[in-house]
Amino acid sequence: MNNLRQTDRPLPTESSAAYDKKYEEGYGLQYPDGHVIRCYERVFRYELGLSGGRLLDFGCGNGVHSKYFMGKGFDCYGVDIAAGAIRQAQVFMGEKAIWIQPNQSLKRFFSDGEFDVVFSNQVLYYMNDTDLNKCVKELYDFTKPGGICFFTMMSSYNCYSNFVTEEYENGLSKIVLDHRLHETTYINFIKDEEHLKKVFAPFVPLHIGYYDYGFLHDDSENGSSHHYIFIGKKEFK
Repeated sequence: MNNLRQTDRPLPTESSAAYDKKYEEGYGLQYPDGHVIRCYERVFRYELGLSGGRLLDFGCGNGVHSKYFMGKGFDCYGVDIAAGAIRQAQVFMGEKAIWIQPNQSLKRFFSDGEFDVVFSNQVLYYMNDTDLNKCVKELYDFTKPGGICFFTMMSSYNCYSNFVTEEYENGLSKIVLDHRLHETTYINFIKDEEHLKKVFAPFVPLHIGYYDYGFLHDDSENGSSHHYIFIGKKEFK
């Protein structure tokens, strides 16, 4: 693996174009992820008593998780950089599914303190440190006092860390997958729980967990899918 580099940084449009192509070819979940369902049932509904409210799905893809939360009584809004994904989400979300540019501010669409829940699953780790910090700050601003966040981040335990070819000073690592997936991507890995809490400050952590599908002792792309889960709260001031 090479030393940290300042040049040859990935452009946001690379990820946007790649995901546009994927969605046009049929990419996207058809059912909500198991860890999302478990967190809703165990934390949102049972522990916190959340039975509805306004929810922002950041990086909503084809809207499968928004659709799940809509079925639980939430009023959902979704944003994504993949136009093909948004077209699919608009089938049931209408104008509440919004196509955005990579790293675009959402201040023109939403107001401070508008959402009871801000939700982002398997999305935020595609951003470099600067853009990630700006995004978390906006999502915090959009959250009502007392509101909840749900975020997942890929960890350095994930098998993708075995395929790093370059690391950049902006926090991203270049991943080249040449077996099952045949693609190049850029990931901002989370090292440990303290790193996770630092990224999502000023949300106060309620629960930190992880999910891990894949096969034990497999160093291929079928190995660990370890992601951290961060559930936090915006405290009343």
